[in-house]
Amino acid sequence: MGPWCPDHITDSAKEGGIWLSDGEVYDVDGAFVQNLAEFYNDTTWEMYDEEGNIYITDTKEDCNNAANPNVGEEYKNFCVECIPAYITNVTQSYLIPIRPVPQDELTLFSRGPRGGGPGADGPSPPDGAGPPRGPGDHNGGDRPGGRGDDGPPGRPNGNQNPIPSTRGIALNGVEFSAPAPVNNILSAYTLAPFDDAGGHINVHQGYHYHTTTGMNRTIAQNDGHSGLIGYAMDGHGIYERLDKNNIEPADLDEARGHYDKTRGYHYHVDASGNNNFINGLKGAYAVD
Repeated sequence: MGPWCPDHITDSAKEGGIWLSDGEVYDVDGAFVQNLAEFYNDTTWEMYDEEGNIYITDTKEDCNNAANPNVGEEYKNFCVECIPAYITNVTQSYLIPIRPVPQDELTLFSRGPRGGGPGADGPSPPDGAGPPRGPGDHNGGDRPGGRGDDGPPGRPNGNQNPIPSTRGIALNGVEFSAPAPVNNILSAYTLAPFDDAGGHINVHQGYHYHTTTGMNRTIAQNDGHSGLIGYAMDGHGIYERLDKNNIEPADLDEARGHYDKTRGYHYHVDASGNNNFINGLKGAYAVD
């Protein structure tokens, strides 16, 4: 786990994590933090002091307060970093069918539209803004362009009954969580980076993923199909987005699932920059 926040504006990508914006994955190195005002076209961003030291939450109390939806003004321009030492007595239990039970209709996750973030021009960096992204400048994983919104909203023909916010479980037992509330984070002029594996920590949930970057434990498939990385809450497998030839299946349904004779119905995870795993569930799932 980690790192998340770099300490100084001269730090390299090795000292920081990643950030997701408009379908892209960015290294949170010192230069990224230094250039936030340009990246978001908003001069309110200044997350470092005169000596280039980056403002970082450094206590459990600060971590908890800065992660609050009603974050206080005192945390403006802080990089929010919660570390494993803050997690005590947190346990998670998940009820997932061993044998998936397919349903007639998909149950789609409802996701709101992409918001503007702080600043009048929203979170999209202007042309040429943000850190350079040349070959080899990333921390690993797939970095394709993204959608124009934060994912498909629930469709009226889909089942919109209570649905788990947890998307699934990785093979290492870490939760595949719902999309991170990026707009809320940015509107408070804070940054809560993910580590290179796509995860971060809060004190109530512990460590969890918001995306995959190719660093997850994977079970390879003998036929060249994408590797298995986890299971959705309905028991169907979740596989990498691309197969051994770097091709994404062309017949995915709205939930990002499809069927083959070897694996039956299964999902393929979304692109790394999209702050998303899958768009819904095909099978029955447990409701608290």
